[in-house]
Amino acid sequence: MNRFMTAILTIFCVSLLVTVTGTGFAGSDMAGHDMSKSDKVGELFHESMVEGYMLSYYLMDLREQKTEKAESHGTHGKKEMNKPHHIMVYIMDKDHTSVHKGKVGFLITNKEGKKQKVMGMYMSNGFGTTVDMKEKGVYAITAKVVLGEVKLMDKFEYEIK
Repeated sequence: MNRFMTAILTIFCVSLLVTVTGTGFAGSDMAGHDMSKSDKVGELFHESMVEGYMLSYYLMDLREQKTEKAESHGTHGKKEMNKPHHIMVYIMDKDHTSVHKGKVGFLITNKEGKKQKVMGMYMSNGFGTTVDMKEKGVYAITAKVVLGEVKLMDKFEYEIK
């Protein structure tokens, strides 16, 4: 009887191990290729290819979020936020691998020429920051990405309606 229970327990453990490691390997095989919205912060609003790197930009208006995190943003609580927009850039290298190390800076200019210069911080597999884009109109957005010796510049316009 003891041998029988040992055999069943061994089969169970081996089956569990194969299931867990098989799922882990299958998931990691495509990890660098998944640019779906499900694991991104905000909504995709621009994509660029710069020197073989793919830059995917996502925007989230924190004022529209119904979460406790958005309501307690900074020390503003439920009051009007000074910087209610969260911009994320997700970077994939030439081998379709997500970039996790580097520096990203943003220069955002509104239609009157007022500039905001901010550094992105690594979070949620991308680089993000908060900015003020409360006024309707066209914004010029410049991103500078430094990945070791590689320096990338990307510039585009986005309209807040």
